[in-house]
Amino acid sequence: MDEPDDLVLVELLELCRRDHRLWINGDAGGYELPARGTIFGGVGGQSFGGPETLNRQRSVARQWKSGQGGADYVSGFRNDDFACLVMIERATVAFVDENAPRRWDLRVTEIFQREGTEWQRVHRHADPLVDRHALADLFALLPQRN
Repeated sequence: MDEPDDLVLVELLELCRRDHRLWINGDAGGYELPARGTIFGGVGGQSFGGPETLNRQRSVARQWKSGQGGADYVSGFRNDDFACLVMIERATVAFVDENAPRRWDLRVTEIFQREGTEWQRVHRHADPLVDRHALADLFALLPQRN
């Protein structure tokens, strides 16, 4: 896949790649978001801002023993104050309670906002990049609504 042409997107993509490598090796420090930040994480659920996002990401990252991987750039854009990256994070991860490493590939969208001269991650949405399934199989994953 191509890399972005915009230098800001290149820098943000490298930040995302670094944080991804750290995360799959048990370090969630890159995912402490500002108070207005949100994460829809790769294991489900949601967290909102500051310490909550970091604590939740740390609890997930404690499940990894080690991992290798990277992030493929799919698309992105930037204006003066906002930037968006769409990526596929691909990894092979050894989990704490597993005997063999597993594929851990995620579809990821990250949103950044400029604060002065710095860019802050304000949203991360990641979910498993799964192979196509029949609709009935997907229904089994979703809770029934009353």
